[in-house]
Amino acid sequence: MPLNVSIRDIFDKCNSLRKMGKQVIDAHIGAPSHKPPLPVKQVIEKLNSDSGREYKPFIGIPELREEVARYIRRWIRIDADPNRIIITSGGVHALYIVFRMFSNLHAVLPKPHFPHYSMQAKLNNVETEYYNVYSKDIVSEVLSKLRDKTKIVMINYPNNPTGYYPNSSELKQLYEELRDRGVVLVNDIAYYHMYYEEEPTPIGDILIDTFSKTLSLPGLRVGYLYWNTENYDEAGRMVYWTTSGVSDVSQNIILEMLKALDISYFEYIRSYYKPKRDLVVKLLRENDFTFPNPRGAFYVFPEHQKIDSSIKLAQNLLLENRNINVGIVPGPSFMGWEKQFRISFGKLNEEDIYILINELKREMNSSQ
Repeated sequence: MPLNVSIRDIFDKCNSLRKMGKQVIDAHIGAPSHKPPLPVKQVIEKLNSDSGREYKPFIGIPELREEVARYIRRWIRIDADPNRIIITSGGVHALYIVFRMFSNLHAVLPKPHFPHYSMQAKLNNVETEYYNVYSKDIVSEVLSKLRDKTKIVMINYPNNPTGYYPNSSELKQLYEELRDRGVVLVNDIAYYHMYYEEEPTPIGDILIDTFSKTLSLPGLRVGYLYWNTENYDEAGRMVYWTTSGVSDVSQNIILEMLKALDISYFEYIRSYYKPKRDLVVKLLRENDFTFPNPRGAFYVFPEHQKIDSSIKLAQNLLLENRNINVGIVPGPSFMGWEKQFRISFGKLNEEDIYILINELKREMNSSQ
C-alpha cells in the first residue's frame, strides 16, 4: 500500500523506520531545535508545590496574561492590553476559536498554508477564498479575493510552508485597505522572530501565536490570542467551552520563560537558523530547484522540473529498501502545486542538509 502523505503520516513513518535501525533525515514536521530561554527542569523545580492543584481562570492566569501583553509590547511593538489576551492550548486551538467566531461568513486565506487553516475553516463552516502568499503585488492579490460576505483576511508571515514574507510597506498598505473596508485582519505570527532579512511588520486586529516555535517548547502546547476587535468576551468563553483552560503547570513554565527573555535570545534564534537556511538555499539552487525566497521561518518550498509528483517523491524517499530515508512533505498537503514539497530544516544539522540534498539528487537522477 502506498504511504499516506500528511505531515503526521510522514512523521510516524520516519519514527517507524528509525526503530527498524534505518538512518532517517527528519525534514518533515515543523519542529524547532534551538534551546528555550531557561532549562525546563530548572523552571519546574521553582514552581509552587501546589501548581496544578487549583482551578484557574479559563482565559489564562492573570500573571501570564500580563506577561504576554508585556512581551507583545516589548518584542512585537504593538501596544497590547492584557485584558484582551486569551491563553490557548497552542496555536491550533487559537485557530479554532478564530474560525468558530467567524463561522458562516467568508474568509480570505493564504495559499499555500498550514493545513489547519482550511481544516478549521471547513469544521466551522467558513466559506473560503485563497490568495497567493508570494504574489508580486500582495495588496491587489488579496483585495481581488474579497467578497460581500468577507469578514476576515488571514496572513502568516514568515509563511509556513515557504518562509516568504513581503516588504513592510506592502503589508501596511494592505492593513489600511482592509480597515477602510471593515475587514478584520488576522495575523498568525508563529514565526515572527525567525527572520533573516528585514524585520516583518507587526500588524493585525487579531494576533495568533504559539510559544512552540519562539521558545522551542512545542510539548507544552501553550499559545495565545490578542483579540483587539469586537466580541472579545465571547472569544474568551470559547476557551471554557472547548478546553476549560490551559494546564496551570504549562502556563507557569511559559511565564518564567517570558520573564527571562532579552534581545540576545532573539538574536540567538536568528543566528542559529540562518546558516542552515543559507546552506539549504545554496545547495538547492546549485541543483536547479526553484522556490519562493525563504526570508524567515525554517522552511523552503522547492520544486524541480524532473518532479512529476511530490507525493510520489515523498513515498520513494521512505521506501524501506533505501540506505537512507528522508522525510519531506508534499506540496498538496499545504494546498501547493503537485511538483512542490516542503523541507523543514528546523532540526537539521549541516551533515543532515548535505545528505538531504544528495538523496534528492539521487531521486531526481533515477527519475530520468
